Amino acid sequence: MKSVILAGGFGTRLRPLTFTKPKPMVPLVDKPVIEHVVDYLVSYGLNDIVITTTYLRQLIIDHLEYREDVRLSYPLEPRPLGTAGSVKNAGLGEEGEPFVVIQGDNITDADLRAMVEFHYDTGAMITIALTPVEEPWHYGIAELDEDGYIKRFREKPSRNECFSNLASTGIYVVEPSALDYVPEGAEFDFARDLFPVIHAKLAGKIAGYQLDEANFWADVGQPEGYMSAMAWLLRKMNRDVFAGTNTEINSSGIRGPAVIGDCVIVEEGCSVGPNAVLFEDVYVARNSCLEECMIGEKTIMGRNALVKQAIIGARCELGDNVEVCGGKIWPFVSIPHRTTVDSTIKRFVKLDGTNNSHELLRTVPEEEAFYFNMRSGGRIVHTGLVANSVERFVEILKTVDQRSIEYHLRDGQNDFARWIREIFGDEQLANELRYMTRNELAAVIDARIKELKMEEVPMICQ
Repeated sequence: MKSVILAGGFGTRLRPLTFTKPKPMVPLVDKPVIEHVVDYLVSYGLNDIVITTTYLRQLIIDHLEYREDVRLSYPLEPRPLGTAGSVKNAGLGEEGEPFVVIQGDNITDADLRAMVEFHYDTGAMITIALTPVEEPWHYGIAELDEDGYIKRFREKPSRNECFSNLASTGIYVVEPSALDYVPEGAEFDFARDLFPVIHAKLAGKIAGYQLDEANFWADVGQPEGYMSAMAWLLRKMNRDVFAGTNTEINSSGIRGPAVIGDCVIVEEGCSVGPNAVLFEDVYVARNSCLEECMIGEKTIMGRNALVKQAIIGARCELGDNVEVCGGKIWPFVSIPHRTTVDSTIKRFVKLDGTNNSHELLRTVPEEEAFYFNMRSGGRIVHTGLVANSVERFVEILKTVDQRSIEYHLRDGQNDFARWIREIFGDEQLANELRYMTRNELAAVIDARIKELKMEEVPMICQ
């Protein structure tokens, strides 16, 4: 029997951590999430595994390259095809027996063998593993009849539309014939598209397998589920704290559950945990306090940092006496000394495969937009001004608060030039902008826009 791990999402609920790592490669205690899922399938003898990937897929492939105990394949998708579309694209519709599908962010000890037996007993076309949850509006929910078949299914209902607390875990047993209802080459989702189609056309062909109350299941694609899975895995290891290799902790207190990754340095006088996760190569200077937080790889924290109920992306730099409470900081952001952050501070992020070099006049997606931040009253705040194009960027540049200009030009940095270089690929223009004032910036970019538009005129006339 084959199995499929759905690992192609962008991991938006774990941002900013997933800007630099695909969600399956986010570390969970002693190894990335994807390895926990692979190990779970292998424990049931499922050694032929298809992994559907799109975003930063090569990082996943490279990491699992060493596995010789399992056959892994990674079908190419011409474009994102959705969960059901990607499985059809992988050729699973041609199989001669049912196959298992599991989301790449599922951590569980559910009895997969019992679920497959239940699937055979019911004669269902699709069997969905279900578990009771406290907040069902975050999931697809189902209502079962007395024989275990699904009477009603609704994907992520509103709170007042919840008719059941039985949530789909994202684990399915699927007959190949179910993929006949998936259009060829189209974006098609299991929960949103395929289940309603089959339920409407073939009543009684979708069964619901309820997990045992003793079974653990968590969706680690969101922070609460991630922390729950971390604590569960630590309990299985009979420990409260896990520290990786080449980690240095100097006269500091670590309270579990907590995970400290490889090559992390924690200087003396620090307090880390509970519910703290430090990815690899993080540096924490003396007398800092980290609690209920996730810290991305290669982030550096100055002395006397306070980070609580926060997520900090990769390669950030926090100055001395910085407080981040209830906030999120996107990757590559520098926070000056003695600053408080209690909101989301965004900086443009170049996503894999989206950089069209030398296309300065294009509109960029939200992640790659320029977010105008500023320092105000000891805080870093987002001004609410966002530029998705260089033309909009120039408009904002002419009117934005001077404190925003100063923030983006502080300490010898020039975020404006960096945005032009990294997102649009215009090295020449970026170099011209490096040492300019506000008015010079706007004038030079304006001139470049007009120049490019003039170049386009003959092309339009042809």
